[in-house]
Amino acid sequence: MNSDSNPKWKSRLVEGEFPGREFDIEFWQEQGDEAIFRAAWEMVELAEELKHGRKPTLQRTVTTLKRLSG
Repeated sequence: MNSDSNPKWKSRLVEGEFPGREFDIEFWQEQGDEAIFRAAWEMVELAEELKHGRKPTLQRTVTTLKRLSG
């Protein structure tokens, strides 16, 4: 990631009313899929830690299906 083409900070000034989402949409589109996924996973980790005091784990379930003879 070249720092010249992707500045580290992007800001906006909002006056009066609640801002629209255009700025946010443009910002995240510039970041790309990997950055979006990383940010989303970071929020999942934070929520799990705040709610349960631990890092999230993936559920590992094994199921075996067998045909009954007869």
